[in-house]
Amino acid sequence: MAANSATAIPNAGMGAGTNNASAIVFRPIGWGDLDAVVDLFDRTWPQDVDKVGADMSRLISRYFVLHYLLPTTFANGAFAADGTLAGVTFIRVAGEAPQLDEIEVGEEMKALERRIDADPEAAKHMAALKSGFSVELDLEREGRANETTMGELELFIVNPDVRGHGVGGQLWRRMQEHFAAWDVPAFYLHTDSDCDVSFYDHKGLDCIAYRTASETVARLGGSADGEVPPLFDDMFIYRGKVTA
Repeated sequence: MAANSATAIPNAGMGAGTNNASAIVFRPIGWGDLDAVVDLFDRTWPQDVDKVGADMSRLISRYFVLHYLLPTTFANGAFAADGTLAGVTFIRVAGEAPQLDEIEVGEEMKALERRIDADPEAAKHMAALKSGFSVELDLEREGRANETTMGELELFIVNPDVRGHGVGGQLWRRMQEHFAAWDVPAFYLHTDSDCDVSFYDHKGLDCIAYRTASETVARLGGSADGEVPPLFDDMFIYRGKVTA
């Protein structure tokens, strides 16, 4: 999965966890929770470990978590009774201040990028992932995402060990309630074909823009052998009404 499309439920079976939604505590994500969020992100979407190594994969994952956190106005975490992170949603309400300090987040992103760029293979991987951001902006314009909504779901992850126990549903409901409290009538999100996009169809969202992987590669200059690099998937934007 391309890390720039991180609002999807990965295609994975339910884990063997025994937690249930009634035992989950929900609270805002703070700096002290960042390592746990990065661990869950890297576990869900590892960054080409065979080429860049586990340590560099985690650094790249940390960069992208911060990328989503930078504009986030409410980061909500679901925690099991033992403190395990069960899931997160990062959401953005247009015109509202970010939950964490933008300068502090931005400075850490710059420091991480310097460390990643010092490794040629990791730098190449990172550049390919970041190139997808321009495609996302194109899709937002094509789908008029920011013109027809006031919110965005930046990041949505459910720990596979608790999937199937209602955690994702509760995070989704609380996201809707937060949007409603800020009078947001509609929101959008980015996702891709490496994930179960039918989840959003089931939730009643509409696909307002998409780009196939081959079209993305062609837009970015193509590949020498004509094949689609594994970093790229079909990309989608979904828009939904706030129903809380």
